[in-house]
Amino acid sequence: MKIKALSRSTAEYTRETKSDIQKLPRNIDPELHPLERAREYKRALNAAKLERMFAKPFLASLSGHIDGVYAMAKNPWDLDSVVTGSGDGELRMWSLSSQETVWRAPEAHRGIVKGVCNIPGGETDRFLSVGTDKLVKVWSRSESAVASDGITPET
Repeated sequence: MKIKALSRSTAEYTRETKSDIQKLPRNIDPELHPLERAREYKRALNAAKLERMFAKPFLASLSGHIDGVYAMAKNPWDLDSVVTGSGDGELRMWSLSSQETVWRAPEAHRGIVKGVCNIPGGETDRFLSVGTDKLVKVWSRSESAVASDGITPET
């Protein structure tokens, strides 16, 4: 007479430290779990529904920069304007209502514009920009950004 016995190693189910997660025996044979595929399909379907439910509609695209936009600043006192800085060193101020560029400095920095911010104060139209060229520049929307000799920022 033959007797078969189940045996398992203690290393398979014991934890090394108290903070380890308890190891559970798991059999991934699909014949032992006939509803696994249906369960995964339902989870994927619910995730897709939630993604669509929380998605926001695409409103507009502001096209004009040649390279990617790396910095953006919203003026809290002028809700219609946004300042952006791109990878080719260009600064642009946009009108959100007309979706057009209202001010630009094509070669504001030599390299990527890493940050832009508005200078606090309700009536001011000045903002700062910083780039990988290690320069911080002060700009004013009321002054012309492009002159005949190049760029005319305030320093």
